[in-house]
Amino acid sequence: MTNLESRIREYREYARMIEELAALKEAIADELKAAMSAAGESKMIVGEYKLSYTDCTRRDLDKKRLEADLGDLSDYTKVTTYKRFQVA
Repeated sequence: MTNLESRIREYREYARMIEELAALKEAIADELKAAMSAAGESKMIVGEYKLSYTDCTRRDLDKKRLEADLGDLSDYTKVTTYKRFQVA
């Protein structure tokens, strides 16, 4: 096995570990949110930690509706080029 192939295996193993840790993190977050909801609190202080679980609002443009109302939006399209790294 080449050194590069070994590094790819290591990379994939770390990626798998990150996914597992992210799932564990999300499970703990769900548990904390459930505890806050059960207590009827959107903000809590627990020891040295401050928790908040609040509603947020985000406004986005409805591109489909704009296209339906105004037609072609290509004059307003911003194109960005970037590099993507993938290991399959």
